[in-house]
Amino acid sequence: MKIDRLRKIYAVTSVLFLVALAISPLKDYFTEWRSIQKNFNDSAEKLPVKVNPVNIGLQQIWNRELNTIDRCITCHLGISNNKLKMSNQPFKTHSKIYHDIEKLGCTICHEGQGLATRYEEVHLPTEFWDQPILPNRYIESSCGKCHIGEKLSSTPTLNKGRELIEKLNCASCHDIPGIKKSYTLTLDGIGNKVLNRNWILSWLKNPKHYQDNASMPNFLLTEKEIVSLTDFLMSFKSFGEGINLEPLPDVYHKNKTNEDFIALGQTRFREARCISCHSVEGKGGKLAIDLSKVGSKAKAEWIYNYIKNPRKFQSKIEMPQYGLSDNDVAAVTAYLESEFVDWDNDENESRDHTPLPNFFEEGLRVFNTYNCGGCHTLSAKGITDNRGPDLTAIGSKKLYQIDWGKADVNYTIYNFLESKIREPRVFDESARMPQFSLNEDEVTAITTYLLSLKQTKLPANFIRKVDERTLNSVQGEAGKIFQKYSCFKCHSLNYAGGSMAPDLTIVGSQLNTKWMKEYFKVPYSIRPIVEERMPNLFISEKEVETLLNYFNTILISDSLEIPNGLLQNRAEERGKGLFKEKYGCQGCHIIEGEGGYVGTPLDDAGDRLKPAYLFSWLMNPQKYKPNTIEPRTGMSAQEAFDITSYLLTFKKPGKQ
Repeated sequence: MKIDRLRKIYAVTSVLFLVALAISPLKDYFTEWRSIQKNFNDSAEKLPVKVNPVNIGLQQIWNRELNTIDRCITCHLGISNNKLKMSNQPFKTHSKIYHDIEKLGCTICHEGQGLATRYEEVHLPTEFWDQPILPNRYIESSCGKCHIGEKLSSTPTLNKGRELIEKLNCASCHDIPGIKKSYTLTLDGIGNKVLNRNWILSWLKNPKHYQDNASMPNFLLTEKEIVSLTDFLMSFKSFGEGINLEPLPDVYHKNKTNEDFIALGQTRFREARCISCHSVEGKGGKLAIDLSKVGSKAKAEWIYNYIKNPRKFQSKIEMPQYGLSDNDVAAVTAYLESEFVDWDNDENESRDHTPLPNFFEEGLRVFNTYNCGGCHTLSAKGITDNRGPDLTAIGSKKLYQIDWGKADVNYTIYNFLESKIREPRVFDESARMPQFSLNEDEVTAITTYLLSLKQTKLPANFIRKVDERTLNSVQGEAGKIFQKYSCFKCHSLNYAGGSMAPDLTIVGSQLNTKWMKEYFKVPYSIRPIVEERMPNLFISEKEVETLLNYFNTILISDSLEIPNGLLQNRAEERGKGLFKEKYGCQGCHIIEGEGGYVGTPLDDAGDRLKPAYLFSWLMNPQKYKPNTIEPRTGMSAQEAFDITSYLLTFKKPGKQ
């Protein structure tokens, strides 16, 4: 009986095994990818251009260096076939990239499961899979894995994400590779700076409500926390290191309500072009605070002292020290105090306020809880460094490491990051991260950059890392002037420093001395469509001479020269034809009142530019400004000389 029973079991098992063997190839025959390949072959026969059919079967790319196998090309059959540009997915040609897709593979950029062949496993978020395929809006994050710190023209979203992270000073709370903490104002002496506690109360409730371009986010403090922190900050009256406010001069006290004196302050305010950096009611520059309500924020003594010497109170502030007289500074102070007022501010509201006995301890607790010291320095005992998570490899964070709370989102790393950036406390109401007022494009950009921070070991030949340029300080008297006027906030030297104004590395070989001297007296916009940036610093003649001497002896290039042997006769006439006709330069540059507004006007080229520089620029603009949009035309040396000769004839009347 036992033998018969075993025989039956064996027979049934054998039949089931045979059925399984039969079903397996049958199931494989009807797989999704086979039908896609057959559909491709059927479609290829109907196309107006010849497209070779594919052999039915799994296809894959094996990248030995990356140790990856991608089977994406099993379905995406036209990625390298230019004849299929107009086809629909999955047969469409891949968009242009600078890599060989068939060698590099797909998952290094798109992520996802390279070995998978089912649509759901490849394209949709899969449980327990930490790297689902990236949505197109985040695809640039993969570029950042190899191009570390490199600002590519093809990655605008990634670039914007980094810029926003730097602007928002995220490094003050988080460790982020290649991102340094930005300088933020010290809070020492704030109790002796502000007129009354109402300003701090309003600011802490929501900085954006008080000032549209405020860089400080909203920490969503409770009313109790706001009151405690305000009283805590108001207790700091000392500016530290024996620094005291210089008393307001008598001329201010005698004339602060005098209309002519206030008008003088308004004139100096406009002449100095303060709105190049500051905005007033949202109009003007975005580099510094809006001044609309400064008269209700700061004491007149502080405003006067700060305009005279900003670094006396903020050692690393980028505001220049203007060469204004004490009388002019007092007049500007009177103008700001009389015109830039918050008319809704009720000063009486805080006069009857009495701080609680434990306000200092409670204020210090709030200060430390939200890591206010991460941005601001404050000379007080008990301040701690209470930083947020390390973001060095946030793009590789495992899903099981994330506390999702009760948030209704798909469990993917990009959903986590974008939700956290958009609404920082969506996963945990007790979280400390503040609320930033970001639009969706900014959320996408920051998420893209954070996704690029991967803990991925790539071969050395894949990595292109750009080392940050360091600014070598200018020494001597010239260096003191550069520091006084914060020149490197806007200008750069060897492309290290600011990026808003021209690089000064060879300025002595670029610009004529006489033109520079006049320009320092009354700066103006070189490009009519670019927002005015260069302020009138009221720089002294002695300082101008010091700078010009430094420019013409140190900031020069000995390699700039015009070669010998070029035809001199009729050069200007030939240059005019080349400029206006062959190369169409007037499409971007204004000359004789006509032309485009993209480039600089050239009606003063003969006054402004030195011949050798102009000639060299025409031969290769990118050598002197790598990111310039002016094309390298490939013109000959003779043509460059002819155009140079033509442009040098343009001078202001009386300077021929």
